[in-house]
Amino acid sequence: MPDSNADKLVLELVACDRCKNPFMMQKGEKLRKQENNEEIVCENCLKLEQRKKKLVSSVVESQKEIKTSIKEYESQLELEKLQEKKKIYYDKIKQQSEILTKSVELLKKIEETNNEKYIEEYKKLFEKMKRESS
Repeated sequence: MPDSNADKLVLELVACDRCKNPFMMQKGEKLRKQENNEEIVCENCLKLEQRKKKLVSSVVESQKEIKTSIKEYESQLELEKLQEKKKIYYDKIKQQSEILTKSVELLKKIEETNNEKYIEEYKKLFEKMKRESS
């Protein structure tokens, strides 16, 4: 019985277009992707992209909550007559605004990086910011 290569999975070593790390891909798949102008991406980069998207959507959702709380503080501020309580609301608005500014910076950093280590650090920073805003 002849040994047929048609039934075997033949792999080749290719470099990821994003991280340049080598990984195994089915032979011929690289040519097909190149012909279709598709990016050749390793599993690690795909997972990293998914984590970044998840973190970004979480940050955006928290930004909406922060904006809502700022609006609530502003409406309470308008109704308040005592100067001491007005100062408390001003301070709360200021704190929420600073957190919102940090979250925008965080989004920029997440988009700019492809390093797993930094994504984890940004995630921890974001979780800390969420706790502080509560």
